[in-house]
Amino acid sequence: MTDHDLWKQDATAQAQLVRCGDVSPAELLDCAIDRIDRLNPALNAVITPLYDLAREQLASLDRDAPFAGVPLLLKDASIEVEGTPYFIGTSALRDIGYRSHRTTELARRLRRAGFVFLGKTNCAELSAGSTTEPLAFGPTRNPWDTARTAGGSSGGSAAAVAAGMVSIAHGGDAGGSLRYPAACCGVATLKPSRGRIPSETPAAQPDGLGVWTEFVLARTVRDLSGVFAAIADPGPVPPAPAGLRARSLRVGLMTRDLIAGMEVDPACAQAVAITGRLLAQAGHAVETAHPPALAGWAGRIWRAFGIVAPPARAAQVRWLEAAAGRPMTEGDLDPETLQTIALAAKITPEQQAAAAGTLRAESTPILDWWRDYDILVTPVTRQPAWPLGLHGGAADAGVFPVPFSFTGQPAMSVPVHWSDAGLPAAVQLVGPVGGDELLLALAAQIEEAAPWSHRWPPLAEELPV
Repeated sequence: MTDHDLWKQDATAQAQLVRCGDVSPAELLDCAIDRIDRLNPALNAVITPLYDLAREQLASLDRDAPFAGVPLLLKDASIEVEGTPYFIGTSALRDIGYRSHRTTELARRLRRAGFVFLGKTNCAELSAGSTTEPLAFGPTRNPWDTARTAGGSSGGSAAAVAAGMVSIAHGGDAGGSLRYPAACCGVATLKPSRGRIPSETPAAQPDGLGVWTEFVLARTVRDLSGVFAAIADPGPVPPAPAGLRARSLRVGLMTRDLIAGMEVDPACAQAVAITGRLLAQAGHAVETAHPPALAGWAGRIWRAFGIVAPPARAAQVRWLEAAAGRPMTEGDLDPETLQTIALAAKITPEQQAAAAGTLRAESTPILDWWRDYDILVTPVTRQPAWPLGLHGGAADAGVFPVPFSFTGQPAMSVPVHWSDAGLPAAVQLVGPVGGDELLLALAAQIEEAAPWSHRWPPLAEELPV
């Protein structure tokens, strides 16, 4: 198989080629390195190559592992590999050449699954935000239109997969940081149920509400399913995916932004309608329906969120100052980050506890809807990838992913549609708590009916010399 064909294969196919002896792990690695070296100047997706480490890992590869020899990029936040650079999108860590002092559990599990780590990807500063434009490293550009965002905060990973640098990459999500970039770049991802994947917050960020989780972004659902099976902790016994075709799920569609009342681009609403038709054709019971508690949710929790977020960000900055050995000053961090931590000093522990209680209380009525329904389908973003240089907050991305981080439910981003301008428009599939396998099986049905992995941005096909 030529390199031209090799990079288009998903991780499952690449691993099979290695098992059969048709391709060596070294050939897979060399192909990925070549594509990174050629494409990264245009995209700024990879900020720290780890090519020497990858070659070392090949020497100790477990050939029986399910993804033996498949190259993987790591988001430069939360996941750590001892001795490797770790910057979390900040100039303070970059300038001192900070290196991780430990390897996190998720990194160990990904290695046991056979993946080879060949680099770290760009992310938003302190892994916070729905666009990837850190002052320290500059913006990651969307392969479908390099004037537009790749989403955030896992934008480097999403752009790398979308451009075919690698077939799969790691990311993390607290309020959409896997789902936003997957939607912007036209790849697939799963935000797992709370507790299914070992996850650690970046820079020791407090997470009493349990919103942070990590996983991967990939081109195919079978890759997501394979990785989940390899690294996830056990959950509730799900319906057997093989029996899904014989089971009619009750599916609710929500095309309008009832959460915050923002306008939704027609392409994003159309993606939901297309998904509804596909699911109905597959025999599922589909109707316009949503948890009533989502209506006005953003307005009800906004003040509480504004109380819990600043202390969490301030804790990250304290960790950053300890790691850098000096106080953070103007120029070290984005001005918005500095404004946020200034607010933290005015918030009492009692106010934090009350705000956290509000956020938990708002999750319960949302979860109640899943007593009668199996799946909710919404847009992921309120518009396709927006131009670089904008704020990159809720006004740009929308808030469709956010409630389901607080509820702890599994939620996927699936690229089922492209706008008239050629930009991906994805849907969010939300399942019951612990129903990750059910969600993956349903996404596989959608992928079979309307495949997307054959769609490549022109930049990926027209490789620079």
